[in-house]
Amino acid sequence: MRSGSFVAVLAVVAIALAVSPRRAPGDEPARSGTDTLRFAPTFPDSMGPGEEELEVSAEDEWLETPFGDQLLTDVDEWRARDGEINPFGLLADYNRVDRLRVGLGYQAQSRKEMLPRFGARLEYAFGRERTLYGAQLEQPLLPPGRLAAGVSVVRRTDHNPLQQVDDVENSLAFLFGRQDYRDYFEREGFGAYVSWRVPDFSTVSVHVRNDRYRSLTLDAGTRSFFQRDRELRVNPSIDPGEAHALTFRLERLVHRTHRTRAGLYHWIDVRRAGHGLGGHYRFTRVLADVRSVLRLSPASTLAIRAVGGHTFDGELPAQEHFTAGGVDGLRAHPFARYRGDEMLLGQAEYTLGLWRFRSGIFEGGLHAIAFLDGGRAWFDPAHRWNLGRQHFEADGGLGLSTSEDNVRVYFARDLQAARPGFVISMRLQRPF
Repeated sequence: MRSGSFVAVLAVVAIALAVSPRRAPGDEPARSGTDTLRFAPTFPDSMGPGEEELEVSAEDEWLETPFGDQLLTDVDEWRARDGEINPFGLLADYNRVDRLRVGLGYQAQSRKEMLPRFGARLEYAFGRERTLYGAQLEQPLLPPGRLAAGVSVVRRTDHNPLQQVDDVENSLAFLFGRQDYRDYFEREGFGAYVSWRVPDFSTVSVHVRNDRYRSLTLDAGTRSFFQRDRELRVNPSIDPGEAHALTFRLERLVHRTHRTRAGLYHWIDVRRAGHGLGGHYRFTRVLADVRSVLRLSPASTLAIRAVGGHTFDGELPAQEHFTAGGVDGLRAHPFARYRGDEMLLGQAEYTLGLWRFRSGIFEGGLHAIAFLDGGRAWFDPAHRWNLGRQHFEADGGLGLSTSEDNVRVYFARDLQAARPGFVISMRLQRPF
């Protein structure tokens, strides 16, 4: 959940914009179209005589793949950060289908192993006058609480899980640049699950869910501060219907401190819909997202990511398609340029600290970035992950970031184009 004064400011700005008078229909085009990596990267005994330690930050960080409904903070993170996580959170989003969406989130957890965990949120989408909600209850079954059962219910404005720009960053991109990095649909349903937290491996879970999917339409009157004549991308229709699905999932986050490297963290999701479960869809597919961040030297890190998707049988509905292209992957290509029921994507990003500025009231610095993206998504009616027959795209480039990764500017180019130009993008957090 997002909370704090920054989200409050975002909500106030978006409200002011959303309630401002609209232009007449003929006056405005109606075209459609938490923290990041921080580390104190060296120990005193690794420094040579006269050398100064290049420190980015000494704060801890929990790294995870941004999937799921995010109703509950991971139990290990909650307990490790006891007293630091506010149980209440202000939620705000500004996009091209809801316009302004605001709400309140709450979660109740305890350091006691066998007490239940509860998370909830309530939101209102002003553009389509729709109340949205979510609730999750989890009860540990056996000491020490690693085995648990839970239930959840949601109605939410959802998007493809591979479109991973969060609400705050996407809202600011829309308010100030009239860019929306996600496609939307509504998902409403309920489910139950059993999970087992296996130490030093993963959280293994099995889920049974019934979800109804609805298409959402573009609100062409959604306003932004700048680039008001820029054409808004059409929000594509999905395949509406009801999904009855069984899911097997592995998910792991890692705790990274200034004294440790981050190991592999992942989200591996095998979903089977229909096949005797009912519903309107019938398919079996797997999606895996595996990541790591390595400290190579006191001033440098290497972030790597591998994503793979495969459909074993059936036909994926549009909202389940794998996508590649845009700020989430293949950064020199248009948003979701490639879609399909098969996918492979690899990304690597090397970051080097250039200099650091410190005064009594301000700390800052600059990092240089070199990156490489490669892969694509494609359709295969025979359900073969036929990598040898694919023409994979490759993008690369350079970038700059502040020492705390609050601002990152990328200069990306298509490495296979005859006369490629640079695609410039700005991010407010690491892309992976």
